[in-house]
Amino acid sequence: MKKYLTFWTLLISGMLFFVSCSDDDNGPDGSNGKVPQSVLDAFQSQYGQTRAEWTIKDGYAIAEFRGENGETTAWYTLDNARWGMTETEILYSNLPQAIQTAISESAYAEWTQDNEVDVLDRNGSEKLYVVEMKNGGVEVDLYYTESGVLVNEYVDSDGKANDYTGYLPQTPTASVNDWIEQHFPGARIVDIETERNGTEVEIVQNGMKHEIWFDTSGSWIQTKTEYGRRNVPETVQAFVNANYPDYHIDDADRYETATDTYYCVELERGDREKKIYLNEQGEEIGRPDTGTDIPSGGDTEVTTGIEAFIQTNYPGAVIRERDYDDGRIEVDIIHDQREKEVLFNFNEEWLRTTYDVRPRELPEAVQSALKAEFGENAYWGDDDCECVETPEGTFYEVEVETRGDDVEVYISAEGNIKWVED
Repeated sequence: MKKYLTFWTLLISGMLFFVSCSDDDNGPDGSNGKVPQSVLDAFQSQYGQTRAEWTIKDGYAIAEFRGENGETTAWYTLDNARWGMTETEILYSNLPQAIQTAISESAYAEWTQDNEVDVLDRNGSEKLYVVEMKNGGVEVDLYYTESGVLVNEYVDSDGKANDYTGYLPQTPTASVNDWIEQHFPGARIVDIETERNGTEVEIVQNGMKHEIWFDTSGSWIQTKTEYGRRNVPETVQAFVNANYPDYHIDDADRYETATDTYYCVELERGDREKKIYLNEQGEEIGRPDTGTDIPSGGDTEVTTGIEAFIQTNYPGAVIRERDYDDGRIEVDIIHDQREKEVLFNFNEEWLRTTYDVRPRELPEAVQSALKAEFGENAYWGDDDCECVETPEGTFYEVEVETRGDDVEVYISAEGNIKWVED
């Protein structure tokens, strides 16, 4: 019996020996021997003798450890040990006041916020605060700068923790960087996306977000400046006050190209929405032709449910851009050689599709109803009309000129007038 016990004692001792060796392979720094010493030195220089668990992904060594603000993650490049980004957490109550104010004035004001906020401190790029908002079963991640500029919003469809690898700082080409420094001195880069026909660079300067497009050679194509609901240019606000007094500005963007500058303004009144375009002098113009050489300027990835809806209802459509806006998913498509805006809620339920049509394309029932209502001399041939497809049916927004007055008419495809507005 004594020999039998000795045998098992030796066997268990050997097992412990091998386990101990395995643990030793991880090393006191938790690197498992795979992380370059230069990275470990850089980490130690930044965080001292803190022990971390390391993983390697996409050319980065990623350290997870407990820092001064709790669970922390830091990224370092494998090739030159350069620190890229650190993710930490703070309480919602400790958010910069500018962000809390921006949320309280946004479409998410009545949503419920998560008590913890992720902070992305990035090398050479704008620091971002990621706020998770909930409304029923829908969760949305809002990305803010410290000054309260909303730079991105994403639906959190899977409930998984964010990886944030896509927000590691990037360096633009020399020509792009020189152009930005010349035209937006002191600006901070938020994101860079390279596409087939060019590059989009998102920057922030003086509390404003700018999206700048460059072609494949690095030459500037277009700049989009987002005003949102605040800081709207005086010329734009004056035009809206004079011509659409019952509406409020939901969003306003300024587009500048080598040949043109204009504003795209989204107006709201209750459940009704309207999009208008103004030149720099504050005069209403038709929808400008943005051309085909400009990158889409946003993510084109949609869920399988939205993809199926679009291909079923708009066969052959090409998705140009997907964006999140005020609690909705906005997908811009090209279908039948037209630009169309398809809107869904965050439950991926289709809300409506809008696009421009020429006056002569209005259904005969619509034209007959307009003549019956406003007389044979009524005219609606100067500007494009807007077609609005909804689950309740198809409608048209038409600007009718009669007796020297212009009125907006919302009419169904069958010729039933829903409302008229001076």
